[in-house]
Amino acid sequence: MAALLVSPPQSGQERDGLTPMPWCPGQPVPPLASGPFDQETPALLLLDRRAAGAAPNICELVSLLDRGEQARAQSFRRPDDRERYRLGRAALRQVLGAWLDRDPAALRFATGPHGKPELVGPECSSPQSQPPHFNLSHSGDLILLAFHVSHPVGVDVERHQPDLDWRPIARRCLDPAQVESLLALPPAEAYSAFFESWCDLEAGLKARGVGLAQASEAQVLAMEPRLRRWRLALPAGYAGAVARLDPA
Repeated sequence: MAALLVSPPQSGQERDGLTPMPWCPGQPVPPLASGPFDQETPALLLLDRRAAGAAPNICELVSLLDRGEQARAQSFRRPDDRERYRLGRAALRQVLGAWLDRDPAALRFATGPHGKPELVGPECSSPQSQPPHFNLSHSGDLILLAFHVSHPVGVDVERHQPDLDWRPIARRCLDPAQVESLLALPPAEAYSAFFESWCDLEAGLKARGVGLAQASEAQVLAMEPRLRRWRLALPAGYAGAVARLDPA
C-alpha cells in the first residue's frame, strides 16, 4: 500500500521534526504517495479543530461510530472531549475504510488491555488486504493519527499547560538523568522540554502497547533498542511525538 504523504518541515519548525498532513473528517482521504509505503517513517494526519472546515456535521460523524463508540462519546462530561473523541474515531474509520476498500461504518474495533484500539474482523485475516498498524491521540484542538504498514506505532500530542508544575511528574515518570538535564535548563526551556520528553515517553509506551503503570524500568530497557521515535512539528503551544516498534 502507498504511504499517506507527510509534509516536509516548514520554516521555523524543528528540522528533525515530522510535520503531519492536515486533514478533516468528511473530506476525501488524503492522496497516497506514488511509491511503495515508506518503511521508515510512520504516516501522520493532523486534525485541527480551529481550521476552516474542521467541524463537519456531528450527526454524520456519529453515524459512522458503532454503539460502543457512541456510548463512550456520551460518557464524556465536557463537550470538547466528546467532539475530540468523535472526530478521532470517525477519522480513523474513514482512513482505514479507504485503505481496505471497506465501508467505514462496518469496521469493527477492539480495545487492547491498556486502551489501544485494534481492528478486528475478516479484513485482518486476508493476506491481500492487511490493515496498517495505527494509533491516535488528542489534546486541546489537535487530533493526531499515525499509521504504519508493518510495525506497531504510537503517537502522543499534549497541549502546553502554563500552570502545570511538571517537576513532580518528571521525577515520578522520567529517567533520573533526564530529570536532572531538564532541571539544568532555564525555566522556559525546561517547561517545553518536559512536554517533549513526556510525548516521547507516551508514544513509546503506546507503540509497545503498555500503560505507564506497567512500564517497569526493566521493560523499558529491554525494548528501547527496538524503538524509533520522531518528534513532531506542530502548531505553537503543542508538543508531540510518534514511535515505531521494530520486530524482536
